[in-house]
Amino acid sequence: MNGIHDMGGMQGMGEIGYEENAPMFHADWEIRVQALHAASGSFRGGPLRPTVEQIPAAEYLRMSYYERWLTALIERLVQAGVVTREEIEQSRAARALEQTIAPVTPENAADWLLRTPQTERQTQVAARFAIDDRVRGRNIHPAGHTRMPRYTRLRTGNVERDRGVFALPDSEGDEPRLQHVYLVRFAARELWGETAHARDSVRIDMWEDYLEPA
Repeated sequence: MNGIHDMGGMQGMGEIGYEENAPMFHADWEIRVQALHAASGSFRGGPLRPTVEQIPAAEYLRMSYYERWLTALIERLVQAGVVTREEIEQSRAARALEQTIAPVTPENAADWLLRTPQTERQTQVAARFAIDDRVRGRNIHPAGHTRMPRYTRLRTGNVERDRGVFALPDSEGDEPRLQHVYLVRFAARELWGETAHARDSVRIDMWEDYLEPA
């Protein structure tokens, strides 16, 4: 969707705020949010990113990174029926939760944290593009979640690598569309204009639905 979360190429947002030797977390509560996020994967509450993108712009800009995570996590768990908003506000369960999954324990918590999700699909799907093909970002404006940066719309680049087959994040329903993902190189001047350095470039992983022949 077109939202404040897609800040790439936007002007007037200030500096990124690079912090040398920055700690992974700035407060203990952020660690707990990270742990809750890892553990909640077993509840199938769904990915956080689409919900984060629905946070109103003013709130999104006000919140810190982990505040957005926490807001989206609560929304997902409520939607999944794991908890109610009243239970969260009162910090206690109002009913016994039906035990349908194995609980997270100190013994298996590390496994949750270190588990690497396997998202590539071992499925044979015909590739629409080949290495060195000239491609253009499609001029699309999805109403829901998308991984296509808006600054790539109508911009031309070259396919440098075929990453394999993955599920399109924009897909809805239980049967997501499977398609190839390509590493596409865009010249900086193609994206940002003549003020960009002539030798700079940006490489972006893009799903097939985001591209068209140039």
